[in-house]
This record gives sequence, C-alpha cells and structure tokens, in this order.
Amino acid sequence: MSLLMPTAMRFYKICAIVGTLLIILTVAYAWMRIQQFEQNVTVVFEKMVTEKLEADSLKDELRHIDKVLGKISDKSNDTVEVDGVEYSSYQIERLRIDQVNLQGYYQEKNQALAQSSIVKKHIMNEVRILFMMSLAFLVIGTLLAALGFLGWYYRVEMFEERRHRPRQA
Repeated sequence: MSLLMPTAMRFYKICAIVGTLLIILTVAYAWMRIQQFEQNVTVVFEKMVTEKLEADSLKDELRHIDKVLGKISDKSNDTVEVDGVEYSSYQIERLRIDQVNLQGYYQEKNQALAQSSIVKKHIMNEVRILFMMSLAFLVIGTLLAALGFLGWYYRVEMFEERRHRPRQA
C-alpha cells in the first residue's frame, strides 16, 4: 500500500480484506468442528443405544426371575412352571444367584447410560457455543466487509482528509 494513498482508502481496504478473511475463516473453522462433532455424536449415540438395549434386556430378565421366585414362595414342591417353562429346584437356586449378579450389572448399565447422557449434553453445549460464536464472527465479518467495500467503492473520505484539503468555492 502506498503512503500517498488517502488514509480512508487504506482503512476501507483493510476493513474489506479483514471482513472477507473473517467470513472465510469462520466458515472453514465451523465446517471442521462440525465434522469432529459428527464423529463424536455417532460414537456417543451408538453407545447410548446399545447400553439402553442391554439395560432393557437385563430389566426383562430380572422381571422374569422375580416372577419365578415369586411363584416359589406360593408352592413348596420341587418344580415350578412359569410361562410354560418348568424350573427345577437346582435351576431356581441358580436363578437366585444370577439375580444378584444381574442386579449389579443392571446398575452398572444405568450408570454408564447416565455418563453417556452427560457426554451428550456436553457435546450439545459445544455445538451451541460454536453456533453462537460463528454467528457473531459472521456478522462482524459481514459488517466489516460491507463497510470496507462500500467505502472503498464510493471513495468516502474521512473528516481529517476533508479538513486538510483546500476549500472549494
């Protein structure tokens, strides 16, 4: 840039270039971050779905075991029939042991599901922040670029330049 160029023209050119660069960089950065979010979201949602399915399956198993053990207290004989399936005393004893293990595993799945929910909430907050920051930078870049290009095109002079120029009659 020439030192003989009026200050206003330099200012408008700088505004135009900075505004345009700000718009381009904001779009590029947002695009890059969105691709990263897509990968993270895919992993988190797949994990949440599998954990929810496993937790539901464990809950159904525990409900069935409770049903079998509930029938045991009603009858004192060796076998119990629940939903068309007969259970021997050995199988009933195994169900009691499995019930304790499944309850612990069910609690672990619920805790993992809660952790996944926290991670999902964190990702959603990051997306909101990215959106707000991108919007702010795009507005600032657009205003700078518009000011720069319009001032440059119409050769708008600043007050200082008009003051130093000789008066016209």
